Amino acid sequence: MNTAVVTGSRSMLGRSLCALLRERGVDVIEAGRHEDAAIRLNLADGVTGEVEGTADAIFHCAASLVADTPDGVRENQQVNATGSLAVAELAERLGCRVLINAGTLSSNPEFDPRGRNSYGLTKAHGEELMDWFLARTEARFCSLRFPQLYDTEGDCIRHQPWYGRAIAYAAQGADVNLPASEGPRSFLHVDEAARLLVGVAKAEEEGVLNVVHPELVTVEELFRITYGVFGQGGEIRIAPEKPPFRKVNYPNTQSAFARLEWDAQISLEEGVRRIREAGTASAFGPLDVT
Repeated sequence: MNTAVVTGSRSMLGRSLCALLRERGVDVIEAGRHEDAAIRLNLADGVTGEVEGTADAIFHCAASLVADTPDGVRENQQVNATGSLAVAELAERLGCRVLINAGTLSSNPEFDPRGRNSYGLTKAHGEELMDWFLARTEARFCSLRFPQLYDTEGDCIRHQPWYGRAIAYAAQGADVNLPASEGPRSFLHVDEAARLLVGVAKAEEEGVLNVVHPELVTVEELFRITYGVFGQGGEIRIAPEKPPFRKVNYPNTQSAFARLEWDAQISLEEGVRRIREAGTASAFGPLDVT
């Protein structure tokens, strides 16, 4: 792979992916709405302007994740589902051999007993549309459905508030009252997610692959890991009067790690240690639970 297009290149995952690709000598073409994008792409409207040259692969990391209000559902549908056709069309115009999509485990119908949110539902529709469109071409399609992603800089707190709180409380050595957990969660560092995206592109994988970090933990266990790494003290208490963290159902199918015959390189403890060593704990939070 010599040249790759990345949508959502300014997102948490997109930045990590672009850095990894450039580190491996790949020429990265950013596609998006920002002024520096080489390809002007708005998922709601498609590609605007000229598209020249070719690329070996396209990595789709852009998405809309807004609340399930009527307007929010419409936005998620327009960007995540309908917008995926613009990405598939761009792949065809550039002669890409493969389109790799960053999906979500919440697209699995059985994942959440309460039912899929519109983010998971519309991301699943987007996968179907990209796969359907590229079936007419010689390009390969693969979607990695990721669990809860976190990073070192704190961008994840917009979508993973409890991970952010675990870092914030641990860094300050503050006492915390947690809801009980009805089941474990899977947390994955964005650098690990980026490595998987590049890996499936090179490994000729296709279809939908689920990603589950082998280290499944309850939220209480997550807090104990963060408190242990920061070593600032503080007490973790379970508050039975609070609604518990509900159980989610992780797929029983083979994880992408096993398909690639890879071990996860970044454990939860290592991910927290990176935050401590980077001095970025102040970007996590907020401290709004008692």
